[in-house]
Amino acid sequence: MLLRLMTGRSHLLVGAFTSFCAMRWHILTPDIVSFFTALIGSLLPDIDTERSMMGARMKWLSRPIARMCGHRGLTHSAVFWVAVAVLCRMLFGEDVLAGPLGALLLGVASHICVDLPTGGCQLFGPLSRSRVSVWPYVKTGGVGEVCLLVPTLALLGWCGWNAMPIHLGHDLHHPAHQRLHVPFSGDMALPS
Repeated sequence: MLLRLMTGRSHLLVGAFTSFCAMRWHILTPDIVSFFTALIGSLLPDIDTERSMMGARMKWLSRPIARMCGHRGLTHSAVFWVAVAVLCRMLFGEDVLAGPLGALLLGVASHICVDLPTGGCQLFGPLSRSRVSVWPYVKTGGVGEVCLLVPTLALLGWCGWNAMPIHLGHDLHHPAHQRLHVPFSGDMALPS
């Protein structure tokens, strides 16, 4: 039980810090709904096992997904989630990725990144069933996870508080920026 909670908490912490950075960098709209959907996204890939925080509460869903995909299969696939993002963008426009849906997908991405050094994932599923793992390999729920988590959170925290916001080619009319700028009406010319 302790290992399950520690792992879920790790995903929640990384998801929270990642969403904070994305809001700070104006990639996501800074609102509470987006923050909470990022947290949900940080747990979502583990719906493929009933031993996870989310899977234990939704066994009716996690059991069939586990039978169909296995743990760290399709729900941990970057190809699958990028396809979801592209489909959502095509259906609803680019702005949808700056709000709660984009935050959910960012939470999912943070989860997958954190799982890569803890046994890996089928990152390219369904195109490939091979697991991709990165160094350093650490045991989930062990001291290694804490040793990986602390510098990750420190780096994300530093980026969120101290780094200059990165606009990644977004203009100031992007929905994520609209809440950050006060619109002015009328002529701004100085009196002569």
